[in-house]
Amino acid sequence: MSEEISSAKPICGGGKEAGEYDLPLHTVGLFLVLAASIFGAGFPVAAKKISWLKVPEKVFFACKHFGTGVLIATAFVHLLPTAWFSLSDPCLPDLFTEQYPPLPGVIMMASLFCLFVIEMWMNNKMGGHSHGGATGFEHHAPAPPRPFRGQDRNSFEAVDLSDEKGMAQRAFDQPQYPQQAPYPYPNPAAAATDLDLPQSEMPPWFIVFYEQYVRQRLELVNMIRANGGPMQSQGKQEVEVAEKSMFDEEGQPVDPMVYKRMSMNITLLEGGILFHSVFVGMTVSITIEGFVVLLVAILFHQMFEGLGLGSRIAAVPYPKGSIRPWLLVFAFGTTAPIGQAIGLIARNSYDPNSAFGLIIVGIFNSISSGLLIYAALVDLLAEDFLSEESSRTLTMKDKKVAFAWVLLGAAGMSIVGAFA
Repeated sequence: MSEEISSAKPICGGGKEAGEYDLPLHTVGLFLVLAASIFGAGFPVAAKKISWLKVPEKVFFACKHFGTGVLIATAFVHLLPTAWFSLSDPCLPDLFTEQYPPLPGVIMMASLFCLFVIEMWMNNKMGGHSHGGATGFEHHAPAPPRPFRGQDRNSFEAVDLSDEKGMAQRAFDQPQYPQQAPYPYPNPAAAATDLDLPQSEMPPWFIVFYEQYVRQRLELVNMIRANGGPMQSQGKQEVEVAEKSMFDEEGQPVDPMVYKRMSMNITLLEGGILFHSVFVGMTVSITIEGFVVLLVAILFHQMFEGLGLGSRIAAVPYPKGSIRPWLLVFAFGTTAPIGQAIGLIARNSYDPNSAFGLIIVGIFNSISSGLLIYAALVDLLAEDFLSEESSRTLTMKDKKVAFAWVLLGAAGMSIVGAFA
């Protein structure tokens, strides 16, 4: 009989904290969290879009990589341990405690795979992905080289396309010079005697460069003709692309597919963050003992997390005058305070230690941790340090500085995790 009593499950709930609930202090805490959240997420966006702020690019660089560390620590230090703690409470059904204890990890893995499938579908529809470059800014492709002065820019379209080498030679009426020899003739002007251009403006290295450009364009023309497309369709496509092109806040042209990709990525990233923000706010509102310490920790939590998210929002090349970045800032800034408001209203009826509260918090934190782990490690960390773009835009010294900011952000958020 004693063994049956000892093996009985404890009852969930009934663990409300003793003490008097300070409603005015909790109400002030709501507005403090609102201000910290909006400031953290809104500062990078405002600094990017408001010209008179004149924030140096180094600040964006630091914010972006610091935010990456914050988001990684949020997933590993805040969300995943909380999910495991909630779903392993001994008062829950045997499914969570005895039959399948790894359930939080399975939910996390499932959300991670779901995000991967979504991004794989996006890449299949739109091409590769981009996150604003390793420096925190979108890099625009340079314009194609202009034709020589006095040379018909479309002259190569009238040449026989079956002979690329002969076409290039006829276009310039000159032999090809190897790149290793910058000046194959003693006098560079002697290499351009048969061209329509002044001899002094035709160095051989420029001729080699332009021949390469012509050959690449010919390959594209041959590809279009091989697929049955008329020659005129290329010009029409270029006009259509130019008409559909977008311009960011700085007036730079932006590929619409790049914009859609980055916009979708930041939406998924924020979705993973917003899931747990409601429960963070509710936890703050129902806390009585140690409320001040928890509030300070949550303020740092929201500011750091908002800084990381805001720096990523600022890197997206939104069209000039778009309100979408501000809507994303507003959504992050108000989610935790909405959770606090729910906690204030339901403080006498909601029990976070009930079976319902433990399961809901555990499941949603598991989902959020999977989304953030994938987004932070694959879309942010690997993209910023291991991609071809990062190799082109960052030196080894830049990568060391950037990774130092990542470690600093992760360390700061890990310290906050000891109190929140």
